Amino acid sequence: MDIRINDSDKITMTHTGLLPGKTGKVIHVCFERMTDCRDDYAEIVLPSRNVVSSRGFDEGEIAQLQLYLKDQEKNIIKNAKQINHDLIFKL
Repeated sequence: MDIRINDSDKITMTHTGLLPGKTGKVIHVCFERMTDCRDDYAEIVLPSRNVVSSRGFDEGEIAQLQLYLKDQEKNIIKNAKQINHDLIFKL
């Protein structure tokens, strides 16, 4: 599969730390893209890569974001654990 996201459409990714979910800990990952006409948004949960909500991204782009998350899952989990660690020690 050829993964292409236009360079002119800058996408920002943010994520939470580890959060309690129904079947274990989860991470909510948000993708945002601002265009001239609208603000696009997608929220996907790790580790399942299920889409919580989406606005403006088409099905092919969502599939590309899910593939990106599959590839980057270990790094995102590592960063999410660090967020939790930092919060605990700042309290």
